[in-house]
Amino acid sequence: MYAFLNNRLQFNEDSAYYYIKLLELVYCNKFIEGFERMAPTRHDVAKLAGVSPTTVSRVLNNNGYVSEEVRERVLMAIKELKYVPNRIARSLRTQRVGQIACITHGLINSFYAEIVQGIEEVAIENGYTFSIYSSSLEKEKLLQLVYDGFYDGLIILTESEFNDLIDFEQVIKNIPISVYWDLGYKTTVPNVSVNLYNAMTKVIDYLIQNGHEEIVYLGYARDGIDGVKENPRFNGYIDTLTSQGIQINSEYLLFVPNWQDTLTSGYNKTVELLNRNIPFTAIAACNDLMAIGAIRALTENGYRVPEDISVTGFDDLEIARMINPALTTIQVPKKQTGRTLMELLLQQLNGNTEPKSIEYIPKLLVRESVKKRRKFGENYKN
Repeated sequence: MYAFLNNRLQFNEDSAYYYIKLLELVYCNKFIEGFERMAPTRHDVAKLAGVSPTTVSRVLNNNGYVSEEVRERVLMAIKELKYVPNRIARSLRTQRVGQIACITHGLINSFYAEIVQGIEEVAIENGYTFSIYSSSLEKEKLLQLVYDGFYDGLIILTESEFNDLIDFEQVIKNIPISVYWDLGYKTTVPNVSVNLYNAMTKVIDYLIQNGHEEIVYLGYARDGIDGVKENPRFNGYIDTLTSQGIQINSEYLLFVPNWQDTLTSGYNKTVELLNRNIPFTAIAACNDLMAIGAIRALTENGYRVPEDISVTGFDDLEIARMINPALTTIQVPKKQTGRTLMELLLQQLNGNTEPKSIEYIPKLLVRESVKKRRKFGENYKN
């Protein structure tokens, strides 16, 4: 082969490149053909099961109608032959690699972990493997991942970190994407969102109904984290108090730094508030982790929850149901959000490029961490 090519090609810098690429193509295809001859093929499975190769493909890719009886025969043939689909050959034929990439800030917060679980379930059900990348990568590496990554589709869970980095409308022209959207404005990119403004108004309304007016806000500032134009949770807090004629007290605004909405931040901010000796009767935290941190700080300083101070959370993490008192919080459909994000991506991969926005309306879960108002300082630490 080398001699043949040497005799046929006049070498220079340009032709050397094509020479190498031709060799890669020839030997890659030779390898694939040789491998497929040695290992059981889709045709072998079809012959043993008494069906067509197309039917085998439908079973493997879980698409198209196949009766249960035929599906069982195909699966038995696959097991008997110990057939493993050749992903390299399949990707060359289908022009797909069977790989989905997901970018998230991290999985320390189980909020994102539960969303990822939903994405993974649907990906695997449809024959895709799944990779997770951290948005804390350097910007150059993130851009390389978005524009040059070896995958069929991209799911972004931390869109705020990409706002000033990429144009989603341009990216989707090159690769299917879906986005978890928790910003305060609309997008034309396929996305799943949760009405966070509506959720926070439910929390504050409930606290007001229980006699609370001195309500502390614990979370991100008005502009939210980097790249966010507005924070719907904060806006929900402000607008609900204002609509009820309750004056906003800047002393009650406990802002945490970017991506520091953690147990520790909730604890530290509450300790700072207590040290200032400012009277309040409730804390509305923007996630469950900060709420639990706040409860720990209150308890260590001799205050009882909810008898002395009421506390609410947001997200309904598993731990919110297990602590004492069980946390009153907002239930966000995290796993369903992940499943829907993957379903939107699959629709694009299957040719449906119509932009879609799915919004979930969360509900308030009343548990044990809120009680009718008592004046700050009355019978505390008794």
